[in-house]
Amino acid sequence: MEHTWLTAVPGHVVCRPEQFGYRTDLEVLDAPATRSLSVDERTGVQLRVGPGRHQIVISHAGQQWVESVGVFDDAAELPTLRSIARPTPFASHVDVGCTVTEHSPRGLRKELRRIHETLENAPLAVCVQDPEEPAAVTAAACHPATETGQLLWWTWRVLPESGFVLRTRSALQLSTAPPLAA
Repeated sequence: MEHTWLTAVPGHVVCRPEQFGYRTDLEVLDAPATRSLSVDERTGVQLRVGPGRHQIVISHAGQQWVESVGVFDDAAELPTLRSIARPTPFASHVDVGCTVTEHSPRGLRKELRRIHETLENAPLAVCVQDPEEPAAVTAAACHPATETGQLLWWTWRVLPESGFVLRTRSALQLSTAPPLAA
């Protein structure tokens, strides 16, 4: 079965969960796999995934907000749970959380099946997989909740050599009020 969201990308780098960090101050980085979705006439989402890192780029009326997770210098730790007020003029807040779970080889196969099912059913999904190490995947999926003005996304980084899976969940609430004039 061919998955439109899957891209083979060699270059898996062995990392530990504590090496990953969270940033919202980076520009858009090159990525071997990208997928985009127009949420409405003013808002778009782009998922950008490479081996070991991802970026979620939210564009709204000419402005951007970029979430990055990966191995970066000077990155903040992955948040267990964090709420950021007014991360950008077009959003009232974003809630971000990360979990790290450890799996046996059998449990890791089950987790990979769950990730693939989620990607298959998402309106927007992208995944890179190392052809030499098929369990080494970095993936992202997005669900726009247009009725509530919220963008929801999940990401995964599978570290097969240790059995760890990093999973982030984010929810960005778009502002409905126009920005205040200075």
